[in-house]
Order: sequence, then C-alpha cells, then structure tokens
Amino acid sequence: MAVLALAVVRPASVLVALWRAGLAPRERYAAAWFGPKGFASVVYALLAVQAGIPAAQTVFELAALTIALSIVVHSMSDVPVSRAFDVEEIAGLPGDRDDGRREP
Repeated sequence: MAVLALAVVRPASVLVALWRAGLAPRERYAAAWFGPKGFASVVYALLAVQAGIPAAQTVFELAALTIALSIVVHSMSDVPVSRAFDVEEIAGLPGDRDDGRREP
C-alpha cells in the first residue's frame, strides 16, 4: 500500500492537478514524483486513532511506513532528478564569481 501511494496515487493526483499549469512535461513529472509532502497524513492518522475507529492502529502504522519510505526513496532520487534540469547559474550567488576574488 505504501509503495502504491508513493509510486501511483500521489504522482497521479499531482499530474491531474498540474494538467493545465503551463509547466513543461519534465517539470510536471518532477513535481509529481516529489509531490506535495505534508504533515497532514500524520494528523489524519492520529485523529483516527484518537477517535477509536476500528483498525486505526493499522492506518497509523501504514501512514508512518509511507512517510518513512517517502523520506528514503525521495532523498535517494533528488540529485539524479535535479540533474535532469539544465538551469543557468543564478547571478549573485556565492561561488558564481569568476573574477579571481576570494569569497568572504
């Protein structure tokens, strides 16, 4: 279930939300992969536990597993995905100078 949530449900929902956003396909896919992440799933799972809903503990454990898996998978893929973008250097950032001056 956690893999399905990370690999299908969240990316599909983000792709639908960004359908007419005017983003390049590569940008839409990156947003879909990294998706909106939030603390809401923890809050909802805790509300289910507190309300005494049957199988609430299972829901909470599934939410925790999905969050942990998301942290691992997305942190392993952030550099390869970011390298897919050709981004010009932003002027004025430390390290952008090529005039021989030393950084403070």
